[in-house]
Amino acid sequence: MAAKTASEKPAPKAAAIHAFDFLKATPVNPLPPVIACFGSDDFLRRIAIQHWVEGSKLDSETIRSFEGDEDSWREVHDELATRSLFDAGGHKVAIVRGADKFITKNREAIERWAESFAPESCLILEIQTLAANTKLYKLIAKNGMLVNCTPPQKASWGNPPDEKAMQAWIVSWAKARHSMQLTAKQSTLIVERIGSGCGLIDCELAKLALFADPSGAVSDSHVSELVGGWRTQTAWELSDAIADGQVAGALLQLDKLLTAGQNAVGLVAQLSWSLRRFGLAAQLVEQSERVGNKIPLTTALERAGFNRFDIAKSEVRLKRIGRVRAKEMLSWLVELELKLKGSHSNDSRARLALEALIMKLG
Repeated sequence: MAAKTASEKPAPKAAAIHAFDFLKATPVNPLPPVIACFGSDDFLRRIAIQHWVEGSKLDSETIRSFEGDEDSWREVHDELATRSLFDAGGHKVAIVRGADKFITKNREAIERWAESFAPESCLILEIQTLAANTKLYKLIAKNGMLVNCTPPQKASWGNPPDEKAMQAWIVSWAKARHSMQLTAKQSTLIVERIGSGCGLIDCELAKLALFADPSGAVSDSHVSELVGGWRTQTAWELSDAIADGQVAGALLQLDKLLTAGQNAVGLVAQLSWSLRRFGLAAQLVEQSERVGNKIPLTTALERAGFNRFDIAKSEVRLKRIGRVRAKEMLSWLVELELKLKGSHSNDSRARLALEALIMKLG
């Protein structure tokens, strides 16, 4: 048999671009027909979609958002494929947020769309998990764009966070988004105290920016004093108390934080980063059972983002929470965030919403 020539060799598999690299680049224009922003970090997924939309320079009227838990594929498809007499022309964009369940319910239809899409349209999927061995992943890699929104991890047992990559991102993000000039030493301290939660880091950088001098520099003393202070520590204690079902202790920690002026939205961002991992682990277990390939609970917890040294404690906590409540965790956290930005935006109602979550998990 004759050897294949270079032109006959299969094309190399397209890899996902990491969000850190994507946010530094100018998005392609026009937009690809299908885009997936996937990964464990809510902040990176949101900011990556924002980067796509802003880089496209499209009229806001041509962009429509859908909620994956509420809207149907028919609604999304009609938005992308249907043109009216009053359309101004150009691209139409549909963003499906929280699309994990949406994909589960409509996988075949979405695969057909990724393979044969309407011209001048773009489907953007915001999802937590997208396995590289699935047909949908491969179709998006072939015809669209994949953005990996999980913080960098080392290629070692347990996939621990890549501290050096996080430190480099903090320095560049502080400069680009907050006009700050941080040193490597300062970025190291931020990673040590905050971890790899990009949303929390962005909140801390926004706080530090208030103390920057005209050149954008911040003193080491300000970084040491302001980043991961007692409020951050107390927020972690609140998260632990909720996971352990210690209602009285959790309510006491919540009172301390809110009385001290802690912003409820910022507090929920930190709680969500910690608690959503239980919900993700429960979903991973259920998905594995559905396909007849059940994975151990410890494996699910590890894949959900728990540090390998915390697996045993996290397993006890997840079992206490129980499967039924853990499966609802992600929905509860989204619902809480929406309330704090709407019906419960004032301080007293924000407290009630947070207390309700504590009672649910008690």
